[in-house]
Amino acid sequence: MSLQNAFTFISDIDTDKELRKSCYTCHSLDELLVMLKGINRSFTPDEFADAINMLLFKCQTYEQADRVKEVDAWFHCFIR
Repeated sequence: MSLQNAFTFISDIDTDKELRKSCYTCHSLDELLVMLKGINRSFTPDEFADAINMLLFKCQTYEQADRVKEVDAWFHCFIR
């Protein structure tokens, strides 16, 4: 599990259509985390939250911060 994997996931979710398709097949956070582990991109929800907070700290525009917040909100849709 890796904080770097969380950063990579956040970056890739915008550009990697296959990754997004794979994520959309998951019905829960557990399924999502298992799927990510299967493709060697595993991270914990805490590592994801840490990555989001670090990225928000680095944002220089409202648009950048909004995009990071959108990814965070999307990820939290898996938590039920």
